[in-house]
Amino acid sequence: MTIEVKKSGPSPRAALWKGSERAMMCSSLSPKHLAGPGLTDVQQYSQWLTSRHEASLLPMKEDLALWLTNMLGQEITAESFMDRLDNGFLLCQLAETLQEKFRQNGGEMGKAVPSRKILCRASAPSGSFFARDNTANFLAWCREVGVGDTCLFESDGLVLHKQPREVCLCLLELGRIALRYKVEPPGLIKLEKEIEQEETAPLPPPSPLSPLLSPTIPPSPSPSPSPSKTSSSKKSTGKLLDDAVKHISEEPPCKCPNKFCVQRHSQGRYRVGEKMLFIRMLHNKHVMVRVGGGWETFESYLLKHDPCRMLQISRVEGKTSPVSNKAPNIKDLSPDSYLVVAAHYRSKK
Repeated sequence: MTIEVKKSGPSPRAALWKGSERAMMCSSLSPKHLAGPGLTDVQQYSQWLTSRHEASLLPMKEDLALWLTNMLGQEITAESFMDRLDNGFLLCQLAETLQEKFRQNGGEMGKAVPSRKILCRASAPSGSFFARDNTANFLAWCREVGVGDTCLFESDGLVLHKQPREVCLCLLELGRIALRYKVEPPGLIKLEKEIEQEETAPLPPPSPLSPLLSPTIPPSPSPSPSPSKTSSSKKSTGKLLDDAVKHISEEPPCKCPNKFCVQRHSQGRYRVGEKMLFIRMLHNKHVMVRVGGGWETFESYLLKHDPCRMLQISRVEGKTSPVSNKAPNIKDLSPDSYLVVAAHYRSKK
């Protein structure tokens, strides 16, 4: 009797979803969304959810890869992001580069800058003890310059590619610290600074709350910033952003009598559901929503808040249930049921 053993692995449909999600995230004006799996197969749904998490991290990886390329002079891409960093050597080089820049700018600003020799082994093989040692030295330096424990990752999280999200969040926090020393930060941190300046400025009078379908919406008056800030603001909040938000919110078409509200309030501000959100265009490519202290793709945000897009699955006794109108209980959610894109808080006194 012959027994055929099949290797477990992602199904062809899961591979299709993964490739399609990546292609979809690479263009803010992608023509179609690939529908997720039905709720009849828990394994397919889990694979689809994993691919969505990976796709949601893609804009962050692209932004950080561009920043690291500029800082280190070595080409790093979103696709090779974890592979290039996993032995810890490039991160130690980044620490040395930033430390030198901090020292140069910190002296002019009167700030004390940590100074330490960052030991690392350039030839550390991926997955080895030396790769973990390099990573541990980088994390020790991060603590010295002010990166909080909530924004750090485990050495194995990088070496074994277990925590790509936490690695991204740590580098973003490092970018925020770099900005304080007048060092060029990642694109997302520039957008954060832009939004902070808008929040401290007087609130502009809102334009009429007409739907995004409206062809003409008068621009809101705003203080006249410097030319460089104006060009940056136009890139992240201009007509391209309005078109992209309109495209994403209308695809796939919704036939519900009460459609989910997506309305332009003023430049870069939109009413989405019952919340007023800051939305920006990252590198003329990705539509990003400012959520709490972090960022999320507009597409991912709608998936979690638009009732027409929400998928719910019950894992009671391995059975699935149809989409429910009730919100899930936070105690019943597994770590794979949601996406955290940042952990950065500021206490208000």
